[in-house]
Amino acid sequence: MTDNSCNGWTNYETYTVGSLVLNDEGLYLMACSYERNAVNPTWKGFVEFACLESLESEDVSFDDPNLDYNELDEVIQEINA
Repeated sequence: MTDNSCNGWTNYETYTVGSLVLNDEGLYLMACSYERNAVNPTWKGFVEFACLESLESEDVSFDDPNLDYNELDEVIQEINA
């Protein structure tokens, strides 16, 4: 069985965009603002809020079909915790 995890994240795609949001000050502050004001914060909601649908980080887009949306939802929901 092959382990496709990446640095504790589900996969490379999830690691790349999740790490970027947590380590880029501008994206982090947008995520904090979104999480504080959203009734039910989700990754997809954050991407729409921040207009990141067409933005790519290296070779991964913020709405890549390989993203683990459950894991990224947790990142957004816990960002101000």
